[in-house]
Amino acid sequence: MKKSTRGQTLAEVVVAIGIVVLLMTGLVVGTSVTLKASQYGKARSQAVQYAQEAMEMVRNIRDSGWSNIFIYSGTTQCLNKAGQWSVKFGSCGYNIDSFYAREVTFSWIDPKMKVDVVVSWTDGNKTYTVPITTYFTQWK
Repeated sequence: MKKSTRGQTLAEVVVAIGIVVLLMTGLVVGTSVTLKASQYGKARSQAVQYAQEAMEMVRNIRDSGWSNIFIYSGTTQCLNKAGQWSVKFGSCGYNIDSFYAREVTFSWIDPKMKVDVVVSWTDGNKTYTVPITTYFTQWK
């Protein structure tokens, strides 16, 4: 009698398809995680740039005269992409590209001005922030 190898072939095909499906699932998940990490890195890099830009704007205000920066003491300001300042009432909202919110807080700590810049954004259901703090003194 001849043995049938037909059953073995079918089993081998099912196992091979299962292995291929597992490999493809792993590749899709890996690609998805990599893409999400890349998007986060890009968003964070841009947020750092916006925070540094705000700090440079504050530095320019200080350099134009100490009294110019002192008038902001005790306030939190919203700073949009065009460089326009506005007093924060509630939330600054997403004032840069409808994606980032940038706010600058001025606190007088004698004899220095503490400046906190926070840029935040939301990705999915999670909010991320990039904070930068600097102390300015009257050096002129």
